[in-house]
Amino acid sequence: MENTIPSFDSLPHLVGSLINEIEGLKSLVKEAIGMKPSEHDNRLVGIDEACKILRRKKSTVYHMVRDGILPHYKVGKMLEFRPSELIAWQEQHACDGSKSSGEILAEMKSTMRRKPKSGW
Repeated sequence: MENTIPSFDSLPHLVGSLINEIEGLKSLVKEAIGMKPSEHDNRLVGIDEACKILRRKKSTVYHMVRDGILPHYKVGKMLEFRPSELIAWQEQHACDGSKSSGEILAEMKSTMRRKPKSGW
């Protein structure tokens, strides 16, 4: 290795080459493990790993499946999930936090049938 300090102008080129090398290393590791890059995305996982991906309890995941909320596959009696679909579902249904607490409170009050006895 060279002991020269890179100039500021050469940094983008160096970063690009590092990214290419990292991608090459990733593909080598996947080949060494025995998985093709696309094979990893299409694998099916069980309920336990789905719970880890979603960070939910097993009973919550079962309820979400029963209500038709989560994408899943039923293989015999077993529930199977694709990690890529779970992550996509989680990103799609993430709360962006765009509503303030006042807006949430106003929305809750508008959907109530009667005024609560305690003061809000």
